[in-house]
Amino acid sequence: MIPALLLAAALNTAPSASPALMVSVRPPPGVGFNARSPSLITVQAGTYRQQFPLTGVPDPTYPDAFRAVQPLGVRLPARVRGPVTVHARLFLCDRVNGLCSVHEQTRRVTLKAGLTVPVVVQVTGEK
Repeated sequence: MIPALLLAAALNTAPSASPALMVSVRPPPGVGFNARSPSLITVQAGTYRQQFPLTGVPDPTYPDAFRAVQPLGVRLPARVRGPVTVHARLFLCDRVNGLCSVHEQTRRVTLKAGLTVPVVVQVTGEK
């Protein structure tokens, strides 16, 4: 009887939580996100691949842009382990000059079972 209880307790405390990512995008001042073209985050690990559109805070002075995008929480299947590639394809608008461009950036992170791994995409001020 006691070994069965110990086994049950051990199974309940085993790390069963899925790994997760928290992706945040930080643009330089004066740069927003084009609201008409979807900025996407692609997460890939082995055969797992998923795309997530970013949503944002509307810019009242520039109706076709988001002032900022909300952080993206991604819960991955429990079977996904190890290194993960996070690719950002961002449609940016320079509010001062009125120019829009595409910015792409890739980050590689290692997942940890049951933990949320932060991923920061820092957009440079280069035009």
